[in-house]
Amino acid sequence: MSIKGYLFGDKIVIFDINDSKKLYSTGFYGKPLGINKPKKAEDIKYPLELSLIEGLYLLKKGEIEVIYNGNKLNENDLYEIGRKNIARFDSLFTVYSDLRNKGFVVRSGIKFGADFAIYTLGPGIEHAPYVVIVLDANSTLLANELMSFGRVSHSTRKKLILAIVNMLPPKNIRYVMFKWVKL
Repeated sequence: MSIKGYLFGDKIVIFDINDSKKLYSTGFYGKPLGINKPKKAEDIKYPLELSLIEGLYLLKKGEIEVIYNGNKLNENDLYEIGRKNIARFDSLFTVYSDLRNKGFVVRSGIKFGADFAIYTLGPGIEHAPYVVIVLDANSTLLANELMSFGRVSHSTRKKLILAIVNMLPPKNIRYVMFKWVKL
């Protein structure tokens, strides 16, 4: 039986606490309501909230079902909802999926001024060593934008990774990592 998530606006909520624990323990998916950074799944006592990006990723992997107004959504339905609600959804989802498939734990990086915070072990176990900013391959990056990205990553002691996404076939992502050095 698949885990059931219910769509509310731009969030998917897993109400069953045992399902929440299971999903969190398999890859630190979602954010448990009422707990900032649980160290283990047993700490979860409340429903789990997933972003649309996480939800679509888990739906595509067959880990969850997403219900909206009593109807089960398919991948295309959820993808279109994501595109309507989140700017740059295509690029963000592409990078999220790629990093997850490579074994990283990918969380929101909004508090670090980035798109994603990347963990090798998981939140509550380590501090995120990387922040990722997703850029379209056809966009222009100004020097002052790059400097502001670098300042944020440096002040939070994280390595900055730019994920440059080409959404045209053949779709690809180039990762560029910046590291501050003292001379």
